[in-house]
Amino acid sequence: MPALPPALDPLDAAGLRAQPEHSDVELVDLDLCAERLTALSLEAARVKGCRFAGAELRRLHCAQVVFETCDFANTRWFDCDFNEVAFLDCRFTGASLTGGRLSAVLLRDCAAQMAKLSHLGRPHALLTGCDLRGALLMESDLGQLRFAACDLTGVQLFNVDLKGCDLRDNELADLKGAGCLRGATIDALQLLSLCPALAAHVGLVVEEAAIEEG
Repeated sequence: MPALPPALDPLDAAGLRAQPEHSDVELVDLDLCAERLTALSLEAARVKGCRFAGAELRRLHCAQVVFETCDFANTRWFDCDFNEVAFLDCRFTGASLTGGRLSAVLLRDCAAQMAKLSHLGRPHALLTGCDLRGALLMESDLGQLRFAACDLTGVQLFNVDLKGCDLRDNELADLKGAGCLRGATIDALQLLSLCPALAAHVGLVVEEAAIEEG
């Protein structure tokens, strides 16, 4: 969790747009839906209850920032830089995150169904208690991504490297792109739920045995 100063100055939407760099600030209950925000910098900040649904965020820089109960549904993020950033109980349903850098990032109890994460290099992040059902993870080295008690049902993996990633204690049913699991760690029960995906990956045909009538 980022350590924030004890006193933060309130910042409204007009102030946010007025200049590109902000520090020691707090944004609360702002409506920024469908905004196009480019090259903004937030440092030592709290963003709480703000609505960004449908917004486009380009080259956003965040360092020591806490986002709480924010709505990022269907947002599009391009080349954003996050360092020591926490997202707590936020909504990312249908969001798209492309490029950029994630370092020491925490997502806790976030909803990210059908989200798309691509070309993230080698992100360093912890996701705990998050719902990523149907999400798409592609074109990234995810060896330093950590999942804890997350729902990864139906997640699609495309050209990602999961070597060194510990996926135990997560739901992996109906996962797509099982070949990308090479080098990841799972437990025995997860292996059973992954059998259909692994069979499909190697082209294995599974049929019921014929029963001969006596």
